[in-house]
Formats: sequence, C-alpha cells, structure tokens
Amino acid sequence: MRAFVIDDSKPVRSILAKMLQTMGFDITEAKDGQQALDYLSQQPTPDLFLVNWNMPILNGLEFIKSVKANRAYADVPLIVVSAEVKDSTRALAIGAGAGRFLDKPVTLTTLRKTLSELGVYPTSASQPVTAARPASRPGVPITPSPAVLPTQARQSNEGTSITTRVLVVDDSVVVRGIVSKMLQQDPELEVVNTAADGVIALAKLQQHEVDVILLDIEMPRMDGLEFLKELRQQGNRTPVVMFSSLTSRGASATIEALMLGAKDYVMKPGGAYMTDAQEGKRAILEELIPKIKQAATKRIPGRAASIAAPLHRETSGSPQRTKIDAVVIGVSTGGPQALAKLIPKLGADCPVPVMIVQHMPAAFTKHLSDRLTTESGFMVQEGVHGQSLEPGQFVVAPGGVHLGVKRLASKVVVALNDEPAVNACKPSADVLFKSAASAYSGNVLGVVLTGMGSDGTDGSREIKQAGGNVIVQDEDSSVVWGMPGSVVRNGVADKVVPIDDLAGEILSRVWKYRRKVHNTDVLGGRDATP
Repeated sequence: MRAFVIDDSKPVRSILAKMLQTMGFDITEAKDGQQALDYLSQQPTPDLFLVNWNMPILNGLEFIKSVKANRAYADVPLIVVSAEVKDSTRALAIGAGAGRFLDKPVTLTTLRKTLSELGVYPTSASQPVTAARPASRPGVPITPSPAVLPTQARQSNEGTSITTRVLVVDDSVVVRGIVSKMLQQDPELEVVNTAADGVIALAKLQQHEVDVILLDIEMPRMDGLEFLKELRQQGNRTPVVMFSSLTSRGASATIEALMLGAKDYVMKPGGAYMTDAQEGKRAILEELIPKIKQAATKRIPGRAASIAAPLHRETSGSPQRTKIDAVVIGVSTGGPQALAKLIPKLGADCPVPVMIVQHMPAAFTKHLSDRLTTESGFMVQEGVHGQSLEPGQFVVAPGGVHLGVKRLASKVVVALNDEPAVNACKPSADVLFKSAASAYSGNVLGVVLTGMGSDGTDGSREIKQAGGNVIVQDEDSSVVWGMPGSVVRNGVADKVVPIDDLAGEILSRVWKYRRKVHNTDVLGGRDATP
C-alpha cells in the first residue's frame, strides 16, 4: 500500500512516514500541497493521504479541494494531521472531504486506530510489518524504510507501550512549564523532572532514569556546555537535544554542544525566554517532539537495527575507474561531530577540493566552519559565490542557500543560488552532488554521512550515472541512518564504512591514479598509486 505524507515540517514528515512504514506502507513525501500535486502525476494512485493544514504555496484546504475534484483521487482516504485546534477549521476540513482530523502530535496507536476506522488498515494487523522497498520514481523523493522502528512503536516484552522519559533543563520557569506541559500531552513522552541549571540536573539524574535530556545553554551556576562536559566525563551517554536561542552566541554554543556529542538541536522562537508563544508551541510540536523521539531510538532495550550495515561492506556498486577530481559530502543530524572526526584526517594536502553540505540555518554554518578550522589546523570556510576551487580547499555551504559548482573553461567555481528548498533542505546535498557530477564530468566522489531523510540519494545516483563513485557512513556510527541508508537501499552506494575509517577510504580513492609528491605519510607511508 502507498501513503502520501504532505507537511512543510521535515521532522514531522519523517515521524509520520516511520509510523506508516511499520504498518507496511510505501511512502512518498511532499513539503506542501503544490509539490504534492506535481508528484501525483508521476506515480500510481496512493491508498492514503496524510496532509497538514497550514502550509506555504498550497495549504491543506486547497489541496483537499484539488484532489477531491479529481475523479482519480476523490475516493482516496484523506486524514488531516495538524496543530490547528479551532472547531471551525475541523468542520471546514471535514466538509471539504477529509475523512478525519487528528491533532499533532499524533501517536502510532491513534493513527493505527484511525486507519482501521477508515478501512485502510485492518484491526487484526497488530504487529509492525517491514515495509517493502519503494520503487524508484525519478523526481519523486521516497522516504526510505527506517533502519529501526520509531520511538512510537517501542514495546516491552509484554507488548505494552514504553514511554520516552525526558529531563527538561532550562533556567526559565516559563519555558520549563510550557515545554513540560506540551511534552506531557504526547502519551509516548514522560517528563520525569525539570531542572533550572546543570548542577540541579546532575542531581536529578541520580534520582531518575532518563532516556533524553532537553538542554538549554545559558543558565546560572553550570551552563549547558559545562553540564554536557561533566555528563560525558561521568560516562553518561544519555542523548541530549539542545533547545537554545537563535543568537550568535547561541549558535556558537550549540555547535560546541554538537561537537561534544549532543544529538540534535531546536532553536527557541523569540529568544531565551521564548517570548513568541505561538511560534514556540509550533516549534515544540513540529520540531522538538520529533527530534526527542528520534534521539531516543538507539536507547531502546532489545531493539536491534533491522538492516545494519557490516563494517566496510562492499555493495553491488561499480569499482573506481577514473581519477577523482573533487569530493562532495552531504550530512545532517549528527554532522558536526562526524565532520570533526573526518575533516582533520583528510589533511591540508588533500589533492582535491572538498565541498560540504551540512543542513543548518544561516546563523550556524560560519560557526561550524570556524570550529572545523580549529579542529583541523587548516582553513575550512563558507563558500563564496564565484571562488575558484583548488586542491586542498575545504568549503562549507552557507546556511539558507544552495551550494553548487560550475565549470568555467579550465576551472571549477562555487555557484551559490537561492532556489527553493530541495527535499525540504536548503542547502541540499542533491543540488551539490548533481552540479559536481556535471562540472567534473563524473570524476567525483560522493560521501553521504549521518542524517535524517533522503537528501543526497538523487544526487548520488547522478554521480554514479556520470561515472563517479559514492561511499556512505555505516549505521552503527551514524546518529541517524536516514540519508546514508537511503543511498544503500536505492542501490547507489559503492561501499559502507565506519566514520573512523572514512578518511582513509576517501584518501585511498583520491590518490588512486594520481602520483603523490613529497607526501609519503598521507596513507601511512604507502603510495596510493596502483
């Protein structure tokens, strides 16, 4: 069965897709109603629509009216999943043809029950079903089957639901209250306690078992960074999600927290005290809750990855046949820590330029490149439109714009653009990968690291079709095996490698068919020339 998930929030789409995949659905995603209508013409009729209400370009109501006016889709069950709570809105949606209207955050139990009531999902099918691999449809982003079941599907040995236990750490009593109240409304989340600073939080951890810590940065006595350092020094590996203000200081500190091992982050609308209450509630529902659940997935007892990738797994991909002239990297959730492990090992004497797309807001990427420069001991910089790409250059896509490249005679230059988001991402790995495949005539190595979603899959396919190669980070060392897992499942990965060994794999490939000069220690003193 096929389900179409339409929501302008990427984390929400991911969570809904994972719920449906546990029931055996193949998933197509769209970020708004217009994109969904465009995709519908390229695929078979779906068995279900899940659509958000408030979206840009074409909202939920307009989408419902459009599909219900089309005889091909008029009878397809449609469920609105929205944070909009007005009775008038619900009535409008039902009147336009929606079968049900569910409040965000929706739970797996509620969704399964609703589908059963609509006759889409049989009541007797109580166990999760492994989703079949979606057929490849060019131009239509397909969410890959998840490597592990989402938090919503967690069950004990007795089959009962297990909640994710959260500790909320923030010096604002208002923020603690709002966040705690909204998290508690989700039956799969339990706020076990709160703390006003890091000192109190450490004491509370001695009293409660916690699955995820929600952490502010600026706090008295012991701030978020000091708390995180102390936590790791104590050997406590509880996943941490940062919830901090979108300021220059907040962005810099969040990058530092991610380097220290925080799993993800969400920015507080309206500053440290979340003065924009309405936008704050939206951020909690559509960003924070999905990321808390995602962060908890690897801590579920007895839940092994269903398609874990063996170390250095060779896939059915093609061998390297040409010289590599550029390396392009796509990464999202867990990226700063992965890049901090990878980039310093590549070295300033890397014989090709390295371009990086990390999914981040504009305020963050400058801090990320500065931090990578400090970690590496050589320059890592944000890309500048028109700059020439030379060997040994490391370029990070600026947040909020796409990083592409283009050839001008004998040189290749950075080509930034402000086109719409791709895969709900801006910058997008697909944009970089596709442009590099063209500019370098296929002499390019694509590298896909940890991250949620499937950005990079289409671009990896184009690199392969142009004659290049693609390698991905393995599941065990990834925070989220969404992006690399999608590349593997779509059959375009040449090799799956742990993060600690990726630099060696990249260097061996970029030095292949290239003579090294005065550089005998790059690969442990071995010449990489075959």
